[in-house]
Amino acid sequence: MIEQFAERKSGIAATVLAGGRQRVGNVAAALSQRGQAKARAELCNEAVAVLIRLCYEADTDGGPANVDKATGRILVALPWGEKGHRRYGLRSTEQRALRRYMQDLQNHKPASAPVFSYDPTSRSWYLNFYDHKSTSALAYWQRWGMTEAAYKARLR
Repeated sequence: MIEQFAERKSGIAATVLAGGRQRVGNVAAALSQRGQAKARAELCNEAVAVLIRLCYEADTDGGPANVDKATGRILVALPWGEKGHRRYGLRSTEQRALRRYMQDLQNHKPASAPVFSYDPTSRSWYLNFYDHKSTSALAYWQRWGMTEAAYKARLR
């Protein structure tokens, strides 16, 4: 059971980076509700970590390949997006919980400057590469990523 979850988690990066759209395994049906929430939160965190790596991927000119270098607007599908979640191997329920979490994180004062910010006027997400370099962005997400309790709260 745990092996299947581990395969799905490690497969998220492989699926996105390979451009595949297939689901990466399934969470074992025998997991308890608490275990499922924890597993799903970890899957969401892995998807965001993959996005962070994609955002800091360098193009041939040395600038960011997947982010507009002038504005910071993210140019690739987002794991919390309406259609983008499939590219990361997330289910729609996971996508909705992650989207709510990302929106809530915008106003979470202890979290300081978030890695991603949303502009409601343009309806776009932006990378905060002024405050976060690649390693600090990953460290930020490890610190403020979705927890089991946060996942469950966003399902209500």
